Amino acid sequence: MKVRLRDLAEGLGLSVMAVSKALRDAPDIGLATKAKVRAEADRRGYWPNEAARSLRVKQSGWVGMILPDLTSEEGAMLSAGLAEAAQEAGIAVLVGLARTAQEEAEQVRAMMGRGAEAIFILPRISTEHRSTALEIANRVGFPLLFLKRYPADVGLGSGRVSWVVRDMRGAADLVLDHLYDLGHRRVAYLGGHSAARSHALHWQAVQEGVEKRGMSLTGGAKMVGLASEEAAREMEKLLEKKEPPTGVICGTDVLASGVIRACVQRGVLVPNSVSVTGVGDGDFARHGVVPLTTVRFPSLGRLGFEAWKEARGESGEMRPQLAKGELVVRSSTAKANE
Repeated sequence: MKVRLRDLAEGLGLSVMAVSKALRDAPDIGLATKAKVRAEADRRGYWPNEAARSLRVKQSGWVGMILPDLTSEEGAMLSAGLAEAAQEAGIAVLVGLARTAQEEAEQVRAMMGRGAEAIFILPRISTEHRSTALEIANRVGFPLLFLKRYPADVGLGSGRVSWVVRDMRGAADLVLDHLYDLGHRRVAYLGGHSAARSHALHWQAVQEGVEKRGMSLTGGAKMVGLASEEAAREMEKLLEKKEPPTGVICGTDVLASGVIRACVQRGVLVPNSVSVTGVGDGDFARHGVVPLTTVRFPSLGRLGFEAWKEARGESGEMRPQLAKGELVVRSSTAKANE
């Protein structure tokens, strides 16, 4: 039988209010009493009735996180940062999978119906133009925060709906400045998904930055998708050129891994013959065969959660955030060998 707060109080000879305050670490209860109450609660297997508490304070104590893929490094990094921040705040996180627009809408409705205080979404790339989840949230003024990408109709945010994304234009400048300082003037660009706004911004910024610095793009700027195999195939073509690039700028660390693999298979040394950079600072960047020079961003999941937590205690409105990156220099880049 579940132990009640009243059972603890009777066993300890204390009032129900005193026991409740002791378990909540209230300042007007002595340390010795708190220790005695907690020891008795542990001994008898008592845990608080969070459902009853949520009815009193109108806060459920949990939020939702919706991902398009539960196995990707992208989703793992975002959800890890969110979960860590939530745990520190005493908030639970329920994770849902949405591989289609219909599943995304179903997850949002289910989480809202079960009392989630807010929902954080890593959208599928194909929903960047229109999101059913956004429409549902806007209808009822529900707190919804997009991470890494967001649908075009979010605009500059609508108070209860907002976003946290990476500054990909800034990331391009960091890498270009680094390669330029190393003497690289002939570079190639292998970008990600052409339909993703962040990848398109990175692509555009690299092209503009190359021209501004008097550098040249060997083979033009290529958007190769998300798979490392595609980057490897494009790199093989670049290595066949009469004047191959001395530096390769990649839109993601995954693409950089394909570039390095193609170089290794061809006996081309990284960074002696060609320097390679990425974006993201995931596991490959830190632990690959050639540790990768890349752009690291703060945890978008943590930033998003902190934005919601601040709004939760105040006006409820969240401001959009553009997370700035920092260059992490490792052994995949070196002075140009022209």
